[in-house]
Amino acid sequence: MTSSSNTGIRDLKLSSCSRFFHWALANKLVIVLTLIISLLLLLLFRPGFRPEEFTAPATGFLPLCRNNNNKSTTNAEKNALMSGDKHGGMVDVLLSALETDDEPAIRFHKTATFPPFPMFVCENCKCIDICSRTLRLGYFAPIETTIFRHILGNGVCGRAAPNNLVVDVGANVGYFSAYASALGCRVASFEPNQNPRRYLEASAALHDPHHLSWKVYPAAIGKEEKKVHFTEEGAWGVSHITKRKLMQVRDLEVQVVLLDSIVKEDVLLLKIDTEGYEASVIAGSHNVLKNYNVQNVVVEVKNYNEHVVRDFLFDLKQDGRFTYVYNYFEEYDKPGMDLSTFDLHEAAMYDVTDVVMNKRYEQELKSEDFWFCKKPFLNT
Repeated sequence: MTSSSNTGIRDLKLSSCSRFFHWALANKLVIVLTLIISLLLLLLFRPGFRPEEFTAPATGFLPLCRNNNNKSTTNAEKNALMSGDKHGGMVDVLLSALETDDEPAIRFHKTATFPPFPMFVCENCKCIDICSRTLRLGYFAPIETTIFRHILGNGVCGRAAPNNLVVDVGANVGYFSAYASALGCRVASFEPNQNPRRYLEASAALHDPHHLSWKVYPAAIGKEEKKVHFTEEGAWGVSHITKRKLMQVRDLEVQVVLLDSIVKEDVLLLKIDTEGYEASVIAGSHNVLKNYNVQNVVVEVKNYNEHVVRDFLFDLKQDGRFTYVYNYFEEYDKPGMDLSTFDLHEAAMYDVTDVVMNKRYEQELKSEDFWFCKKPFLNT
């Protein structure tokens, strides 16, 4: 009797231990699965790639984005795009880019900037400056890219920030607009040339599929609303407004609008790259500069040592109430730069506030690239 009782007690203890072991093992499995799921969710919802941008159409757009970093779009991928469901207008603008006479090789590309950001570029079209450099180096215009990071980084463009609008006049395929969007800013992009604008719109749809924080305007900015002639003479990056009549196949008619009629708020950064049309852009932005707080202007200025242009620079500083003007050399083709560690103090940048403010014509400016701002940089 005693032996039987001991056996029963021992069996009961073993059964309890077994249940406890299975319970502990199950708990560990639950914890491990929870950690795995949490990690997957963290990767899925990481900044820079929001999940809604990659959901539909799964048949075509998803493989194109994920697999096309190192190859051109195939006919199968084009057909898959055509059969996919529409998503925020993204497929429409992609098809518009693909269905052209020259059949450009559209590529989805993630930059080597800090942080990296996704954008669409063209491999075999007239985007031989921005696209080719971005594909080859991983970035375009590293000094200006770093200025953007200096101004917009460190959470400056967070959702709670009251002044987080970036205006990109002459956006081209959208490199700087996409970077501003990746840093969390609201973006208004202006590009009159329909050819690079297809890629700009595709990248905008990728970053902001519901068109809430990144607006693309198919227009130029000028001092009066009118139709003007726009010519392509080589790369898209040097296309510009011209006084010629429509006499050549490559000439287009585009709409000019006033920035004053569109922007009615403070601006964190106004970037202007219009190949000689910058004075007209500023003339059409007079009320924005006068009535709102425009904190920074990054502008490329042609013929920057001519007196009339120096007068324009003076007017810009006065109208925008800027306290500092910097002139810098852009290093377009400098390979191997680590933009995560590059510091603007390493760039060839000059304080020309006194030269501009006092119209010192006898002192030559160094370069066509200028940064107008209200906070000092070189002595920080």
